[in-house]
Amino acid sequence: MRSPHRLAPALGLALALSTVLAPAAAAQGRSPADARLVDGHRLTMPMLRKVLPALSAPGSASCPRDRRDPRSLPLAEMTQMIERCAPMAQALRRAAVPPREAALVMASLYRTAEAVAIRRGDVNAVDQGPLRDNALLMQENDAEIKRLTGENR
Repeated sequence: MRSPHRLAPALGLALALSTVLAPAAAAQGRSPADARLVDGHRLTMPMLRKVLPALSAPGSASCPRDRRDPRSLPLAEMTQMIERCAPMAQALRRAAVPPREAALVMASLYRTAEAVAIRRGDVNAVDQGPLRDNALLMQENDAEIKRLTGENR
């Protein structure tokens, strides 16, 4: 059995980026339509290879920060925060990834982390479907995800 902490690097990135992506205004909450979109989104390594380095681009740490929980932010709000962070927006443009797609990837990472945490780190206990597939993808590609996020630096 794998350690429940195998997803810690990717999940840690999701939590670290939350301070950059959460805006100053009060969150209105994620709509049911956004929640369905996030829950149904399947992460792929080709997209993570583009999005993760862009979201941790040099200079992104200087973007405005907020302490709110990004898991409840509407996708439109997450998208706007990415667009307002010039280093992230520029890196995403170079990677040919629309900011909304990057926001969906981040929301999916947060949601996957939440689903795994509820199951005490047991990826296999997550209900079958996109969330479990995402958790397995993250677990199986842990080393590459660490590299993409610069965690090994």
